[in-house]
Amino acid sequence: MKLIADIGNYSTITALEGKEPLLIRAVEADITVKSVMSKNTDESPTVLCEGRKLILGEYATKQKNAQTIVEQGKHNPDVIKPYLFAGLRENFQGSISYLVPHRDKWQEDGLRSKLINTHEIAVNGKFYKHTVTDIQFYLESDVAVEAAFITKEIPDDGDCLAIDIGGGTTNFLIMTPDGDVLHRNSFPDVGGVSLANDIINSDLMKSQKYAFKVPKIMDAIADGTFRYGRNYDFFPVFKPLLDNWFNRLVDQIMLDSRDYLSDVATVMFIGGNAELLRDRIQNQDGYYIPQNPQYSNIEALIGG
Repeated sequence: MKLIADIGNYSTITALEGKEPLLIRAVEADITVKSVMSKNTDESPTVLCEGRKLILGEYATKQKNAQTIVEQGKHNPDVIKPYLFAGLRENFQGSISYLVPHRDKWQEDGLRSKLINTHEIAVNGKFYKHTVTDIQFYLESDVAVEAAFITKEIPDDGDCLAIDIGGGTTNFLIMTPDGDVLHRNSFPDVGGVSLANDIINSDLMKSQKYAFKVPKIMDAIADGTFRYGRNYDFFPVFKPLLDNWFNRLVDQIMLDSRDYLSDVATVMFIGGNAELLRDRIQNQDGYYIPQNPQYSNIEALIGG
């Protein structure tokens, strides 16, 4: 049996081989010493792990002590573990295919040393035992581009510039149809968090005299309400700020990749925030966004 995991700054996605992926908002609230009722859904479960009782997902964002996985340290195995196993509804024994933005031997060795073992965990009140026998690491953007070439989602008559827009970091690479990576780089702090900060720092939001939080702004963008709570509507500034954010991002990437662009036939946008760009680029030649760009990386491994 194989468990596939994509642990991101904004959301975590896991899937058992052959089954549909489960997306959970990468936020947790520790209720170990509190009596808090939760919804106990698949997307927002209550998890008992390592002596801690946690609410994960959307319902956690409503708790006063909520923290994102990034704030907790998403490369810490003890932080990752609840998200990794929260989607399982049966005992597991097998290997993990783990998607990473870049290879880091120190982080990978740390994950192997803590996760290759047997773990007991309760999800929504039911106990499970999971035995991890091995962990294999894959570069997340690479697998998505390779799969797109193989399935002919993108043409193979030229190279592909893939732009993977996550919550905090944007990764990008240029790959040939043969799978050779000509160039890769990452820009921190230019993903969805950057757009959320632009909104918070707009004159409209500053005039409200309220301390807005980045995760809730990002949630309002993701669900299409463009509203913070009940009273703060930021839709009037969203479109121009989105345009500015997109232009800055693409200009940076094109400048950094300029020596490798002559044979690029397709610019492919993937990642959790790629959906924001669909209306802008869907009718432009040479641009491509998959149907569910947030699942591109994990579906490539599921399909592989």
